[in-house]
Amino acid sequence: MPCKDTTALMTVRVNHNDFLIDYDYAKITCDKAIGSDLSFHQYCEGKPIQQILEWEFFQILQDLQLREEDTESQFLVYLEWSALRSALIQYLGGDEDVDTEHFEVASVEYDDQEVQIIQVIRPNTDMPKIQSCFKRSLNASG
Repeated sequence: MPCKDTTALMTVRVNHNDFLIDYDYAKITCDKAIGSDLSFHQYCEGKPIQQILEWEFFQILQDLQLREEDTESQFLVYLEWSALRSALIQYLGGDEDVDTEHFEVASVEYDDQEVQIIQVIRPNTDMPKIQSCFKRSLNASG
């Protein structure tokens, strides 16, 4: 499923009591919209950001009842979880467990209603070699 990809943006909105209001992950990869499955989004919405940071990825998969063989959905949830987690850690002033070359908070804006965090997400530099579907099917058949 790895693909060379363009940079993505995540916009995270939290209230002044540090509860997650909403987030948007703006990126299309492998013709699959990240964040298009609302299950993880709904799982996070309205939760304290400190609680979100304590969640383990495998517990999220269990709670969302993702099948073990559904690796594509698990991968997409992982992309959302890792991006959201890194934005929240950096917003709180930390950088432990964050690849700051991959995830970079570009701005934090405050108003009377909320805080908006804009995070730039760059593609990984050391992605596995990509093989076309055509070539993969040829290798599988003979």
